[in-house]
Amino acid sequence: MIRKSVFPFLLLFVTVFAWFNAASLDRQSGKDFQNFLPAEKDSTLATPLFSARRVPVFLQAPIADKELKTELEKIVAQLPGLSCVNVLEDGRVIYERLSNEPVVPASTQKLLTAIALLDVFGPDHKFTTRVLSKTQPVNGLIEGDLWLIGGGDPLLMTAKYAERYKDPFPYTNIKDLVMLVVSDGINEIRGAVVGDESLFDEKRFVETWPERFRHTDQKQSGPLSALSLNAGFTRWDPIKESNGFNTPADDPAKYAADVFEELLEDNGIEVEEGAKSGLAPDDAFFEIARIDSPSMLEIISKMLLGSDNTTAEILLKGLSARFEAQGTSLGGINIVADSLNKSGYQMDGVVIADASGLDYGNRVTCMLLTELLDKGIYSSDLKQSLPVTGETGTLRKRLVETPAEGRVRGKTGSLNGVISLAGTVDTIFDRNLSFAFVTNFDGEKNRIRSLHDQIILEFIEYPKGPSLEVLAPIYVK
Repeated sequence: MIRKSVFPFLLLFVTVFAWFNAASLDRQSGKDFQNFLPAEKDSTLATPLFSARRVPVFLQAPIADKELKTELEKIVAQLPGLSCVNVLEDGRVIYERLSNEPVVPASTQKLLTAIALLDVFGPDHKFTTRVLSKTQPVNGLIEGDLWLIGGGDPLLMTAKYAERYKDPFPYTNIKDLVMLVVSDGINEIRGAVVGDESLFDEKRFVETWPERFRHTDQKQSGPLSALSLNAGFTRWDPIKESNGFNTPADDPAKYAADVFEELLEDNGIEVEEGAKSGLAPDDAFFEIARIDSPSMLEIISKMLLGSDNTTAEILLKGLSARFEAQGTSLGGINIVADSLNKSGYQMDGVVIADASGLDYGNRVTCMLLTELLDKGIYSSDLKQSLPVTGETGTLRKRLVETPAEGRVRGKTGSLNGVISLAGTVDTIFDRNLSFAFVTNFDGEKNRIRSLHDQIILEFIEYPKGPSLEVLAPIYVK
C-alpha cells in the first residue's frame, strides 16, 4: 500500500522536474514558451496537465542534436589532416571533435586579440595623434620644428587611401589634423615637420614571422609604427585592396611627416625645412593640435572585416605601450595571454605568437574560439564586428545564393596548410549557434573550404526533428 501511494507523488515530481527543465532550456535558447501559444483569446487547453507535450524544447533538443551530429559526422570525416570542430548554443555543446586540441589558427587568431583589446582598453578607447612645438605661435609664426607625435592610431589615413575599400569604415583623416593647425592662424614654420614614432619600438615586423612576411615579399602587413599613415604604404592600387600591390615606406614616421608638410603647404602654411623623423625633445610641450581615432570597437571592426594584419599588430604594440615605456610585440603578446586567462577562458595548450595569425607558432583550440563568441561581457560586441556571408568583408563572396547568405557572421583564416572559420549562425528557426572549425592539412584549400561551407549549411536548419509547434500543447476553441 505504501509503495502504491508513493508512486503518484513520484510521478508528479518527475513531471514537475521535466517542466522546469523545459522552461530552463527555453530560456537558454532564447525562446519564450508563450511564443508558441495561439493568438486567440478564447482558446482552451486540451492537452492534459501531465502530458509530455508540455516540455517541447526538453524533448526537441536530443532529437535535433542527434540529427545534426549525424549529418556533421559525414562531413567532418572527410576533412584531412588535423581538424577541430566545436558548436555551442548558449554554453551547451551540441557537437565537438578534438575541440581541445591545439591547432594553428591563421587569422582566427584575431578573435583573441579583439577580446583582449576590449578587455584592456574598453570599447570606447581612442588613440590620439598630437602636433607639438617648443614655442607658442607668435603672429602666425612658429620658431623651430613642428612635431607630429604618433599615438598608435592604426587608422590614420588620407581620404584617397581609405575610400578605396569596398566596405566603408570610420578613419582618422590626417587632413582634419592639418586644418586644426590652419585654424590656429599659423602661416609659417621656421623649421621642419618631424615625425615621432617613439611610442613603439622600431621593429617593423614580428621577429618570428616567416621570412616572406618579415621582409614584405608577400606584403601581408605594412611596416609597424606608432605613427602609421596609410598602414605605412607610400603607394597603393586605387581599386585592389590587397597589400600585394602596395609599396611600404622605409621610414613610416618620415612618410607621415612628408604628407603632413605637403598638406600644410597646400593650405597656405610655409614650412622652411624638409620633413624628417626623430624624437621630440622634452621641452616640446606646446600643443598646437590633436585628433582622436575612431573608437576601439570601430577599429576592431575594421581589423576583422578585412582581416587587417597591420591594424592587428599595431594594436598589439599599443597594448604594450599602455603599460611599458615603449610598445613591443612581445609585451602585447603577454598582455593578451594574461587578459584571456584572467577572463576565465580555457587556455590549455594555447600559444600566442602574434596578433594577426600570420605566425605559425600560434596555437588555439576550437573550444576557445567558440567561448570567445559565446560567453563574456564582450562576446556580443565581437560578434557584431564580424563580416557577414554574401555581404561584407572576407565573407562577401562566401555562401552567396545559399540559405546561409546573410545568416552567418564569421572570421576566416587562411595560411599555407591552414583553413579556419569561427563565428555565429542565425538559423531559420531563430536560434543562434557559435561555431569554430580549424583544419591543419597538406592538400587542396578549395576542397576544405567547401567542406567547411557544407558544415555551415547543416547549421542553417537547426533544430531539425519534431518542431516546437508539434510538441507544444494543443489548443482548441
